[in-house]
Order: sequence, then structure tokens, then C-alpha cells
Amino acid sequence: MTSTTSIKTVTFHNTFQLPGMEREHAPGVFDVQITREPLNVMWEAYHQTMTLMLTSGGLVEAIDITATDLEDALVRDSR
Repeated sequence: MTSTTSIKTVTFHNTFQLPGMEREHAPGVFDVQITREPLNVMWEAYHQTMTLMLTSGGLVEAIDITATDLEDALVRDSR
């Protein structure tokens, strides 16, 4: 088995801050890179990592996040 990578687009309508971020980030549309790596076990299992790609002033910053932190932030943003 080999690892797979996909891209998911998320939209924040308000400023937001995720664990690992030093300060709030402006709202916008962002790409989340999701990588699934197979585990070396007898059954099919994967380890998932997620990276939020932030853009600001022509710079791109990658923030490692968890699915739970991202979903919680999106829920807070929708209120």
C-alpha cells in the first residue's frame, strides 16, 4: 500500500485561530492537504495527517492540524 494525498477546500467567514497558530488569521478560502499513510498491520488501516495551507501577502504557511480542531473551528465560524 502507498500513501494517498487529497485536497479539501474550507471556507472561514470570520477571523479564526487554530491550535499551533500564533495569532488569528483573516477569513477566506483555504486548502487542506490530507495525507493517508497505510499502517503495517494485518488489516487495512491508515494514519491520517492534515495540513492547512494559509496564504497571506503572497506567502504560504503550512499548519499541521487535526480533523477535530478543523471541524470545531468550522462549527464556531458558522455561529
